[in-house]
Amino acid sequence: MGSYETLRFDQSDEIVTVTLHRPKLNLFNTQMVEELIQVWHSLRNNTSARFVILTAEGDHFSAGADLSEFGGGEFKAEDARIHQLAGHELMRSLENLEQVTVAALRGIVCGAGMAVAQACDFRIMTEDSYYVVPETNIGTYYTWGCTPRLVRMVGASKAMEIIMTCDPIPAEEAYRLNLANRVVPNDSLMKATHEFIEKIASKSPTCIRLTKKIALGASMEGFGNMFICEPELMQEVVSTGEVNEGIEAFLQKRAPKFRP
Repeated sequence: MGSYETLRFDQSDEIVTVTLHRPKLNLFNTQMVEELIQVWHSLRNNTSARFVILTAEGDHFSAGADLSEFGGGEFKAEDARIHQLAGHELMRSLENLEQVTVAALRGIVCGAGMAVAQACDFRIMTEDSYYVVPETNIGTYYTWGCTPRLVRMVGASKAMEIIMTCDPIPAEEAYRLNLANRVVPNDSLMKATHEFIEKIASKSPTCIRLTKKIALGASMEGFGNMFICEPELMQEVVSTGEVNEGIEAFLQKRAPKFRP
């Protein structure tokens, strides 16, 4: 494997562990997105790996996108379209892995962090962890194809509530909503993740691989249309000026002033 600045990559027998490494909140910047895409692409030909754990260093999985990249009113409409294309590739290449993927989550799992967790096959959360979808606070919506993914997981009405209110979703509530497969004590995240994988590893490798493909194929109807149109939609959203106002307000720690 190549070297990465924003990630840590490790393989032990059949398990690959990919660790987000941008202290202290593991914010997603352009480089992290590109490096994750590189990792997912490299795993396509890694037949020795059957499982991928996606986790993070520090007390928090990720506080979302690094908005400092887009501050100063420099986030152009065309930039938004290109950013969406990269985000879609990140999500699709993760979902398309033949390996079983497990997100091991602690602390805050926000925005882009929640997005990649959704794209994993399974999610294990610590008791103190929680999801947040903050996008409407900064003048955008839940992108990277994540709104239909969230609808698939929790239903349309609950998905709209999560996105529109930006209220945090504690781990136990996430479990009830099917956004988590396990909630475990704060000090046993990786132990519980490896135990979860061990249960699956003892089963037929071929049938595990086929089950993943059949299950995902059955749940993805209509997603192709979103992949095509969402980058264009996001370009239009940025052209309204609301995204730049939302980002500037966030960076300046003030309430955004959105026009009706």
